[in-house]
Amino acid sequence: MVKTLKKQYETPNRAWNQERIDQEDYLKQNFGLKNKKEIYKAYSELRSFRRQARELVADRDSEQAKQVIEKANSLGLVKKDADITDLLTLGVEDILNRRLQTAVDRRGHADSPLHARQLVTHGRVSIDGKKVNVPGYLLTQEEEKKIEVQEPSEPTQEETEDAEEDVETAEEDGSEESESEDAEETKEDEE
Repeated sequence: MVKTLKKQYETPNRAWNQERIDQEDYLKQNFGLKNKKEIYKAYSELRSFRRQARELVADRDSEQAKQVIEKANSLGLVKKDADITDLLTLGVEDILNRRLQTAVDRRGHADSPLHARQLVTHGRVSIDGKKVNVPGYLLTQEEEKKIEVQEPSEPTQEETEDAEEDVETAEEDGSEESESEDAEETKEDEE
């Protein structure tokens, strides 16, 4: 039996809403997102936190409320002494700011959000020694302190000299082959 996967997000109900489209374009440009699906996933995560907060406000269950606030605090969305109603004030920008791609860009390891995305997807970013190549990975506050970026290395002097020698030998081999071909052609012409 094959397990079917569910979508991790919901698309907007109305296909054309100029205000929403402009807001999505702004977020996509500002955070260097690949497509609007990533925005929809962030909205889905935000709805999950808000739904839990509304239910806990209605139930007045302090133990579960503490757990939800601890989770939001570990993600860096709210402060440690926050109230459950503070989760209702979160915006989608708060979720997008906790992404690995945004953290790499904010820390100055990249020139732009798109460059940060490229560093992450090419496997140049690691968290506590483990490579993470998912730009949408939500960082905890502890993980954010352990981000390491491996910059592409510049070739050393020896490597550039070796490469130049390889090019020179390839050119010499090519010229010797052409000289031998010319000699064979002249012999055939003489016969």
